[in-house]
Amino acid sequence: MLPKYHIVFGFVISLFIYFIFPITMLETTIIFLSSFLIDIDHYLLYVFKTRDLNFKKSVKFFLERRKNWLNLSVEERKKYRKAIFIFHGIEFWLLLLALSYFNYIFMLILFGIAIHMLLDYIDLIRNKDP
Repeated sequence: MLPKYHIVFGFVISLFIYFIFPITMLETTIIFLSSFLIDIDHYLLYVFKTRDLNFKKSVKFFLERRKNWLNLSVEERKKYRKAIFIFHGIEFWLLLLALSYFNYIFMLILFGIAIHMLLDYIDLIRNKDP
């Protein structure tokens, strides 16, 4: 899913959580920010692969890759492996879950990441990704 959609949906869902549950605006903000800032690992992968720190180029790089990916048939997509993003993996979620026993902020971050991952899975299903 594109970052702009993560920001919009993350904002709406965070506000919904704010009005339904007894949390502060600061806690809501942490959930909102973590719902899209998790994608910083895309930038880190770009830097690792290209040795280029230019953020605008990284955005262009991933937008072009996404466009090319979506132009492939479902059968052609099965021939490729998806990149591994460190903050999108179960290991990172388990780390946050363990840290949340020591500090409530990590649980809020985990909620934001859950929102992000739900949106990513919806996007995978919508685009018929393998």
